[in-house]
Amino acid sequence: MSTIQVDDDVKRELFTVAADLQSKLGRKVSLSEAIVMLLEAYRTRERNVAKMLSLYGCLGQASEARGLLAELRAEEERDLERLAGKHRT
Repeated sequence: MSTIQVDDDVKRELFTVAADLQSKLGRKVSLSEAIVMLLEAYRTRERNVAKMLSLYGCLGQASEARGLLAELRAEEERDLERLAGKHRT
């Protein structure tokens, strides 16, 4: 076993990848296993960008992702309010 140093944002993303893998596989996943999966995705000759992004569990930069999610949530709230209004009458 070795220790590696990574920035805090990289560490958070790695935990996110491990959590996503754990959810998909239905079992505990170590950070080492998450790194191995990322390396395998990187080494794959046929780099499927969509698959890699889903594996990374990201929507781009964190600030962009937060903004996009906020917009989507607001839109969803408006849609739900509109639908609730239709059912009240």
